[in-house]
Amino acid sequence: MPVDPKNVLQARTNRSGVLAAAVLVLLLGTAGRAWALAGSWFYTDDHRLVRDAQATSALRDLLEPFDSQFMPLGRALAWVVSTASPDRWPLAATTTVLMHLLASVACLAMLLVLVGARWRVVVLLAVYETSAVTLPATMWWAAALNQLPLQAVLMGSVATWVLHLRTGRLRWLAATVALVALGLTAYVKAVLVPLVLAAVLLGWFTEGGPWRRVRSALRERWQAAVVFGTLGTAFSAYYVTQVPQVFVETGRTVADDLARSMLLTTLPTGLLGGPWRWNTDNPPTSYADPPIAAVVATWVVLAALALLLALRRRGTGRAWALLGGYAAIAFVLVLGSRAQVAGGVIGLEYRYLTDVLPVALLALVLATTRVEGAVGSSEARRTRRHLPPRTWSGATAVLVVAVVAGGVLSSVTYVRTWHEDNPGEDYLRTARDSLAGRGSLDLADQVVPAEVVPGYQFPANTTLLLLPLQVEGLRFPEVTEDLVVLDDDGRARRADIDVAVDAPPGPEADCGWRIGSSPVTIDLDGTAFDSTWWVHLGFAAASDDTLEVTVDGTTTRIGVRQGPGEVFWRTEAEIGQVTLGGLRGGNSLCVDLVEVGEAVPGDLL
Repeated sequence: MPVDPKNVLQARTNRSGVLAAAVLVLLLGTAGRAWALAGSWFYTDDHRLVRDAQATSALRDLLEPFDSQFMPLGRALAWVVSTASPDRWPLAATTTVLMHLLASVACLAMLLVLVGARWRVVVLLAVYETSAVTLPATMWWAAALNQLPLQAVLMGSVATWVLHLRTGRLRWLAATVALVALGLTAYVKAVLVPLVLAAVLLGWFTEGGPWRRVRSALRERWQAAVVFGTLGTAFSAYYVTQVPQVFVETGRTVADDLARSMLLTTLPTGLLGGPWRWNTDNPPTSYADPPIAAVVATWVVLAALALLLALRRRGTGRAWALLGGYAAIAFVLVLGSRAQVAGGVIGLEYRYLTDVLPVALLALVLATTRVEGAVGSSEARRTRRHLPPRTWSGATAVLVVAVVAGGVLSSVTYVRTWHEDNPGEDYLRTARDSLAGRGSLDLADQVVPAEVVPGYQFPANTTLLLLPLQVEGLRFPEVTEDLVVLDDDGRARRADIDVAVDAPPGPEADCGWRIGSSPVTIDLDGTAFDSTWWVHLGFAAASDDTLEVTVDGTTTRIGVRQGPGEVFWRTEAEIGQVTLGGLRGGNSLCVDLVEVGEAVPGDLL
């Protein structure tokens, strides 16, 4: 039968239009992520990653786990970012935008391989680009280093895997294995990718009963089974033996709470453009807080969608089983780890559901498309006496518009908190501005406010570890003549002492306590319990010399200068008396102030 040139031309034009529209959606989505990240900044674990990266001296350092995460790819990217100075955020944001772009390209590739150059590709890509489900693992750089590569690998490997199943060419198998191996260097959840690939093979590219499908898959795809089996075994052996495990036993109450929050509330609303409302009690991060009416409506829409698809097509159940199974695994992983610390409320955090969105898109495609080369594809039923085509198309269009619009609204609302209410950014940028350009300063090592870095991350929540990432030339000495501390807003101030105990006036009216070469013990008005304290001495010295200060059996030598002066000395001890002495023969020192306490903000620099 001759081919009509007009039909060929029309097909090519249609394909070009689809691809152009898809690329436009991809670029708009990436531009949206660029806008979101341009107004954001580092958050908690990000600082630790940069600090670790600065200490990287060999390739083996990249293999060091980070909070029970094996992530050499993320550590390598963190090292790249650590080389920028003084402001590293633009480079960190750029790496995140590029990772999102790669994930978007992988999504487009997956859709084109499964669906072909049809307009539904543009629609599904728009859902991915606008969904708020992926934002918590995009705005938080440390999470993005794990999860954006996982998304790219998951969707990209589905594309190459289907091409392998369709053509039998080993180069596509090699590409799939390479992608999975890359994913394993970014995030341990990449071990789930081969499970998704196996599900695609067994569910759509084989026929018959369960055992027949398994035998057929092993017989026809034995190379893949061997390669993935070897890769999985090697990775699992390394991970179990070299990476600290965080899984703990779970309780029934936590499991119930997590199931309600994660599977019944957060996931379904996110898949349909939600959650529309956020809980911002812990800025800049936010938890899903959808109205109960929206949750109910979401379940009604999802149930209706599943029912209508089942009426229109055969073989849709397997697609929903794939999605449900993957979501269940994600639930179990959170239940055995983070939920035991944070409780069921952690299920309201989309960061643990980010990779479910690509699986949801895959499931929707498999439920609605006859995939080329897939003998088990979903097919249209011959008899369809329910919604007429126009009604079905109209309902679909309304749903798509609602999902995309809801995703945009939810995303913008989520990003706004990162832009406008990031306590960590405000504190550290203020500290950088008030310290920069002042030369070498002696700072007290102090704990930053909990909203900057949580207390459970000690010592990562101290100025000793945080401030050198922002300003060069800072010192944190044990002894100094001029001590600087930060106030609660991050402004640099001269130190005062919040006195716990101090010395009474000395016996000499014009001198106080006269110190010479022989030790003099000064009893304080009480005893400060064993802790970290700053001892503040005020004195007048006859000449430059070295003073020996003894507290709780430990002696420290402190340089003093001629004339009036003061010195701050940091010590960890129980302090009830201070012994001073050790000056050169004939030298003397008048001490009129001895106080022990915590360093607190005084006057501005």
